[in-house]
Amino acid sequence: MSASTTHPQSHSSIWPTLNRVIGGLIVIAFSYWAVLLLGGALRQSFGSKAAVEVTAPAASDSPSPAPAPAPEAAPAAAAAPAQAGDTLELTLKPAGAAGMEYDTKAFTVKAGQKVKITFENTHPIPQPHNIVFSKPGTKDKVMLAAMQMAAAPDAMPKGYVPERDDVLFHSKLLQPTQTEVLEFTAPAEAGLYPYLCTFPGHALLMNGVMTVE
Repeated sequence: MSASTTHPQSHSSIWPTLNRVIGGLIVIAFSYWAVLLLGGALRQSFGSKAAVEVTAPAASDSPSPAPAPAPEAAPAAAAAPAQAGDTLELTLKPAGAAGMEYDTKAFTVKAGQKVKITFENTHPIPQPHNIVFSKPGTKDKVMLAAMQMAAAPDAMPKGYVPERDDVLFHSKLLQPTQTEVLEFTAPAEAGLYPYLCTFPGHALLMNGVMTVE
């Protein structure tokens, strides 16, 4: 008789399968949520219109008094500018009850400033996450491209990061308890640069904005 040896599978091999299952469930859940939200908005819209038609007062022959001018809004307080040449160091983590948000949803840098982000995937609810920075106005396009990767066989090796010119900087897809330091130079052009988690379904809530001045 020949002896057979069984090699135990590595614990890390479980994550690709779990990630695909989680991604599929999240896509289904968020699709259902979006349908409910749209239906609720339509019902609210038609209900509000009906209420207005019922309660609208009859037209009067007397002229209505001119509305008083609205007071000027106080100017928003400006954030303290970063010193030229300094490196902005920031730590980001998943937050919220479900771990589906970033704990920092906005920050500001100077054009051409060095940025060092320590992304720590630590949360009581373990899920894979990444952080992807894209060009201004492209958040929805990148989010849709990431959703379309849910069933792609090469999505896991690519870290669920879409191959698009819109994507500027990104981390790897971090499994629970993993940490990565992402370093880059802020774009030279001022604007609002979105960042998001591109694991399918996460970007609907897990996103933020980097303002370049």
